[in-house]
Amino acid sequence: MKKKLIGIIVCMLVLPTFAGTMSSTNTSTESIDNEPVDRTYSHTILGEYGTRAGCVPCYYAHTALKNIYANGWHPFYYVTLVCSKNIHAYQRAINELGLIAYPTVFWDGDYRKNLGASSIQSAMEKYNYSITKCGERTVADIDLSLDVTWLGAVNNDPEDGATVVNLEKVMSWTISEMEIDVSVTNNEASQYNGHLHVYVTDIESSMSWEDNEGNPYTFAFLDYAFNEDIAIGAGGTWDDSTGWDGVNHSDGYGHKFEKIVQDNTMVIASVFDEDSDYTDETAGVVAGVGTDPKTFDICFGNSTPPPKVSSNQSSLEYDPGNLEFDTTYYWKVDVWDALGNPTYGQIWNFTTRDNDPPYTPSNPNPWNGATDVAINTNLSWSGGDPDGDDTTYDVYFGTSSPPPLVKSNHNDTEYDPPGTLQFNTTYYWKIVAWDEYGLNASGPVWTFTTQANLLPYEPSNPEPEDGANNVPVDAILKWNGSDPNPGDTLKYDVYFGVINPPTKKSSNQTETSYDPLGDMELFKKYYWYIVSWDSQGLSTYGDIWSFTTGINNPPDKPTITGPKEGTAGEDYKYNFSAFDPENHDVAYKIEWGDGDSTGWLEFVASGIKITLNHTWDAKDDYTIRCKAKDIYGEESDWATLEVTMPKNQPFNFNFNLLSWLFERFPNAFPIIRQLLGL
Repeated sequence: MKKKLIGIIVCMLVLPTFAGTMSSTNTSTESIDNEPVDRTYSHTILGEYGTRAGCVPCYYAHTALKNIYANGWHPFYYVTLVCSKNIHAYQRAINELGLIAYPTVFWDGDYRKNLGASSIQSAMEKYNYSITKCGERTVADIDLSLDVTWLGAVNNDPEDGATVVNLEKVMSWTISEMEIDVSVTNNEASQYNGHLHVYVTDIESSMSWEDNEGNPYTFAFLDYAFNEDIAIGAGGTWDDSTGWDGVNHSDGYGHKFEKIVQDNTMVIASVFDEDSDYTDETAGVVAGVGTDPKTFDICFGNSTPPPKVSSNQSSLEYDPGNLEFDTTYYWKVDVWDALGNPTYGQIWNFTTRDNDPPYTPSNPNPWNGATDVAINTNLSWSGGDPDGDDTTYDVYFGTSSPPPLVKSNHNDTEYDPPGTLQFNTTYYWKIVAWDEYGLNASGPVWTFTTQANLLPYEPSNPEPEDGANNVPVDAILKWNGSDPNPGDTLKYDVYFGVINPPTKKSSNQTETSYDPLGDMELFKKYYWYIVSWDSQGLSTYGDIWSFTTGINNPPDKPTITGPKEGTAGEDYKYNFSAFDPENHDVAYKIEWGDGDSTGWLEFVASGIKITLNHTWDAKDDYTIRCKAKDIYGEESDWATLEVTMPKNQPFNFNFNLLSWLFERFPNAFPIIRQLLGL
């Protein structure tokens, strides 16, 4: 807990340290680094800290750097390269410095580097040592000067000199641009060749780039102001300036830096030796201290210089209200910082657009002179405005010419006439287009004629299907009805009952279904048909359909019992029975296999056995077949019984006498024994 408290106190001390010795009344800041204040260091050192979001040990490295910088122990600056968030940081750390693991701090280019961090204390020890060793280096004798001037209101919209500006235009601007001036003087006796990096950084990340503990990264690198080679003759000076606007720079992933603020921006310049790629000198400038937040005075009007219309506003936009057509307006924005210092803006101008009437309505649908038009047709047309103004329409429509006005301020290019149109009628219509400023354009009068009325189509697709069996008694009757005239409405009469033809049950209904409401009984045949009527009284009769109610299963296969062998000419008795799943009465039909058949017998109760006698006159093999059906006509499968009437009459011997004879005369009657198989 003590370590966290110390860290918080250190972070609170960082920003005042960044300010250095800058004047509190000047938005132009300058750093001139001729020689280090502490003569034991050969130059101001640069640290480049390679990190990424989510890196656990990177927190130790980040905190160590902040602590060392806040205490002012060494003349150095550091830049945080958040490689996972910024493509420019990634290219510098990976492609140029050769970073292989996070975190890594590169000192004076790649003169020294510290890889990894196990604790804040150990990281501070390593970094202090590396900074000291860099300060012992022999470097080229060059002076580096850096100046930053905040430019006030920029990126004005509308742009200066813009034309055809909408009347509802809201004016806006940004304050994200600064002028950066760099000067490098060569004090050597020979030419100096080097490479200049000027880094624009967030003192505390405004992009929500954070270390693993949720602390915003400090001196987070955004993009370069300069990244180029320089060559300076002996005793000569190289200098250049550039405007750097956050609107024109991004992190490489679509996020621009237009929201940077003066107090939170630091520019760090470093010159690297061409041969070694080691840093020879570094300078840093905070763009502003105590200057934010900003307020704005707005001057606006159609004369120049324009009068002041708003004072001390904090918003970066101004709404002038409704402007006039084809008028030139002048405006400027004066920026005041928190110290009371103004940055006066230049006068910009823009010219509003002129106004043209809407396009003349065209491309009517139905097309002009069309015939056979459906009575449910909607009117449509092409409209719009060449200036992009909101456009409304007056609709004139009727059966006379000129047609009457039926709808004003209609905001669509389609109109649905109330109800349906009349058959075989000529209609007239016209459209007048209006823009939001009162200009209009009138279209011509168009005509079309609707189609003649035709008979409805015959009702179809009955449900239950025509001839269906086993229909549930709670079934709802359904059908399809349609009309050859699109938009014509239909009504239906429903005829239904057990008598053919059925009687009317419903008149003039709009639904294509009818519920008999419990009027149906099981196992009865019903008849029904539909009459379709259109809106003009024309009708079409459908076919008579029928169906039978009840879910009826056939009887089980019958059981046949009786002798399977007998004598031709004698009478034999056979039993027949079958059960019905619904316990309906059943009737039997028997075929004896000799050409005789009973036909369907009278119905008896389910499962009751009937008995019939039959005589086969000839000696042969016969198959008895029996089928059952219930009272609703459902039939079972055939049941069979195989019967044999032997062709050879069997001998009827008194085997008791034969046995006595064979015992008495065992060697007698050999032929008889053989015949009898004894």
